[in-house]
Amino acid sequence: MKRNVAIISVGYNGRFVSKRPDINIPELIQPAVDTAIGKTKLKHDQIEAYVVGNMHTFEGINQPHLWASDHFGGSKKPVMRVATGGSTGASVYQAAYYHVASGMYDVVMAIGWEKHDEGDAQVGLMGILLPEAFSLFNFGPDMSEDRGVAGLGGGGSTGGAAFQAMSYLTKAHAGIEHIDRVAAMMRSNAAKNPYAHLQQPGCTEADIAKTPIISYPLRYGHTCPTSCGAIAMILVSEEKAKKFGITDRVAWVKGLGSGASDATTGNIIEGQITDPAEQYMCKVVAKKVYSMAGIKDPRKDIQVAEVYSGFSHQDLMWPERLGLVDEGKSPEMLDKGAFAIDGELPLNPSGGVTSTNAIGASAMVRVGEAALQVMGLAEGGHQVQRKIENVVAHGWGGLFQFVTVTVLGRTPVKK
Repeated sequence: MKRNVAIISVGYNGRFVSKRPDINIPELIQPAVDTAIGKTKLKHDQIEAYVVGNMHTFEGINQPHLWASDHFGGSKKPVMRVATGGSTGASVYQAAYYHVASGMYDVVMAIGWEKHDEGDAQVGLMGILLPEAFSLFNFGPDMSEDRGVAGLGGGGSTGGAAFQAMSYLTKAHAGIEHIDRVAAMMRSNAAKNPYAHLQQPGCTEADIAKTPIISYPLRYGHTCPTSCGAIAMILVSEEKAKKFGITDRVAWVKGLGSGASDATTGNIIEGQITDPAEQYMCKVVAKKVYSMAGIKDPRKDIQVAEVYSGFSHQDLMWPERLGLVDEGKSPEMLDKGAFAIDGELPLNPSGGVTSTNAIGASAMVRVGEAALQVMGLAEGGHQVQRKIENVVAHGWGGLFQFVTVTVLGRTPVKK
């Protein structure tokens, strides 16, 4: 039987920013590690194993964990590296969880980072282009203006996300103004988070609407930045949490899971295009995770959601796919203020990925922010001011086909 596991500490390297030319990768990671350990009574040598991750080659460097491990404490200790695209951070966390839950180790650190100023993320993300283009040619390309292959090539990852956004808006009977509105809410939330990259106090729908279209219906203001930053989390067994005397201020891992479907519009082998907004796998994984966590009604039992939304329309889409909102009802929930920090279902109080995106860290930041909400330790004004029992954190990656879900809670699941 798997053991109960708790997140006991979350540390950042500082505020996420566009460029840090003054430091290298180990120097980016180290403050996050030191902060996470510094919030506990642990010492560096008590960390038994590490799980780390970032996007491969985004910094133009292969296997950076090998030369960074001496700096963060991994020398002569087990170090596992994980990379699953945009979901890397959550995959790192889940691997760290299983290190502890399996009984192999009692104290494990998970580390996610990205130093975008040492490479070109858009070049890496243009890997989306080939399968998308082949699929479109298979069915007949539209080379006109901002749609089809032309839109994809011009927008890179945003071009691919535009297909998803149009599908979602059509089915939800919503408009681009809803994407503007949720984007403004995220930038305003980020202004209350001292670690967020894009902080825009009082950002309005009109401010976002002034930004140019990249690939319709997505504007510049709907997209995530490229950030430099790192996060570290410490996970321990229930026995160690009791020994450390910290069971009252931790986030218990109540359920977690991951899954993968076909690569949405890249499925040329079977000669079909999968709707990138369907995200059926997210529904499957969420259902299994809720069952594992003892969550019978997520709409009642989940108080906060941290979802991975690299593009603002996804802030509307993911709550529905996670079973927190009826299909097509997120725009309505947004309009009535339900997703605000003081609303019925606070959504990304941290400001989300559209405000901060160090890709290898982003999905772990969702878990870290969920943990901080459970602990009541979210800083700078983005702590939800009501009793929180359970928070769901979500990640996605690849060509929209990878998904991770976890539920953290104030109390552990009874074995």
